[in-house]
Amino acid sequence: MKKLVGFLLVLFFSFHFLSAPVLGLAPREETAVSFNWAGYVAAEGVFTGVSASWVIAAPQSSDTFGVDAAWVGIGGVSSHDLIQAGTQTIVDYNGNVFYEAFYEVLPDVSRPLDISVAEGDSVTVSVNQESPGQWLIFFKNNTSAETFSLSLAYDSSLSSAEWITEAPSGRRSLLPLNDFGKIQFKDAAAVKNGKITNIEESGARLISMANFAGELLTDVSSLGNDGASFTVSRTDKKVHVFRPRFLNF
Repeated sequence: MKKLVGFLLVLFFSFHFLSAPVLGLAPREETAVSFNWAGYVAAEGVFTGVSASWVIAAPQSSDTFGVDAAWVGIGGVSSHDLIQAGTQTIVDYNGNVFYEAFYEVLPDVSRPLDISVAEGDSVTVSVNQESPGQWLIFFKNNTSAETFSLSLAYDSSLSSAEWITEAPSGRRSLLPLNDFGKIQFKDAAAVKNGKITNIEESGARLISMANFAGELLTDVSSLGNDGASFTVSRTDKKVHVFRPRFLNF
């Protein structure tokens, strides 16, 4: 996930997401605004694991092309490295809807995970460093009870952990964010400085997504009482697709 890199719309819809988010920071202590990320990011400490569960939302409309992705990851807030895994939903130009499990390690494009997902499936996804430079991505479809794991080598800065709903990017700009309704993250955790923490304990910061007119595309809830759950809701604002510039708040 680099800043505004290309994507390939092929059989598995391999997109490039934006890792280091294109941020327009609002003058608030606990909240940031991004052009492509919505959720929570923790960026103070050494992070070697991240996980969460969510239900794959069906687009509220299939009338127009749009994409959304939900994922957990390590790195990418203040660095150009990112290892992540999650689900993405694509509405194509003919109104067809596709669901996919994916992973991505920068600078590569996203790649499919060999596990089936569908609308309404509950999934649990984790990304953990097993030893220095060695990672395990674990994906479970809680609805079908199917699981998939992938071991890989990757050099991470270990600089942040994220629980994110994202608008992926096209060749030169962000793709339209579909109307995904609501996505609720549950049982979210990170391994920070060798200790398992929930989102609240990790010191994570809320980040919301806006279009280039400064209108919020998402409403990110406060954390639940468990410190490990939150909801990202799509607003009715449209994405303006053109070369981005920083927001001024």
